[in-house]
Amino acid sequence: MRFSWIAISALLAFSGCSQKGAFDLFKMDETHERSVEQLRSGAIVLSLETKAIFSSLYLNRTDPAVYNEGENFVVSVYFENDDKSYKVRELESNGYEVTLNGKKATVIEPLAEKDPRRSLMPVQNNWNRYYFIRFDSDQNSSLALRLEKNQTGSVVLNYQKWPLVTPAPLKSSYK
Repeated sequence: MRFSWIAISALLAFSGCSQKGAFDLFKMDETHERSVEQLRSGAIVLSLETKAIFSSLYLNRTDPAVYNEGENFVVSVYFENDDKSYKVRELESNGYEVTLNGKKATVIEPLAEKDPRRSLMPVQNNWNRYYFIRFDSDQNSSLALRLEKNQTGSVVLNYQKWPLVTPAPLKSSYK
């Protein structure tokens, strides 16, 4: 009985001490919250060796006011670091191709370290290569972004587009 009174007293004494939690220190704006939500990653693995790691953000869902023409992505790619290719670590020079639902990109632009689009990627490091990639508009509601190389394989990252028509609010029968 004595223990339960001590436990209840301690619980009541410490329950009102903190106004903030640890997660209050990690506030993000709405765009960065959507970036974390839209991040997709995958890897190309051949014979238990990672050949490439592919991560992407679908910018049309991250910031729809800015990215509303075409299908826009920020991608990061890590290529295996072997002696033959350590100097040539770009998409095209390594023989990789990026497609969206089977269609080639209209724009592939390497991103500099200070580029604001690169800062949308939740994970940043020095050994990845970052690109802005734009495709023509696609009418499909599902998007399959594929990184592929014939000798090593491919990885597909899937996204869903926003609905084209916003549904009407439900009417309540209660008054």
